[in-house]
Amino acid sequence: MSASSLSVSARIFWLIFLVLLFLHQDFWNWTDERTVFLGMPVGLFHHALFSVACSVFGAWAVCRAWPKEWEEWADPLDASSEESTESKSSFPKE
Repeated sequence: MSASSLSVSARIFWLIFLVLLFLHQDFWNWTDERTVFLGMPVGLFHHALFSVACSVFGAWAVCRAWPKEWEEWADPLDASSEESTESKSSFPKE
């Protein structure tokens, strides 16, 4: 797979992933003993924010960057069985 074959969502995914990978190292706070929000050391506060950022990134990746081909491969329904399944569903159509 070449870089040109990646979708925009996949490129954004990898860019954010690499930025988060770099930010996880937190080498600039190793010797900093300041306390910040609610008396937390700055390194712990950084890691708490990092965890929130990773959670948001993971949710975005599942919603936006998940390969649609995988879903089509995992759920090979034909149109007739899909219609009968939709008519039984209690969820509104989008």
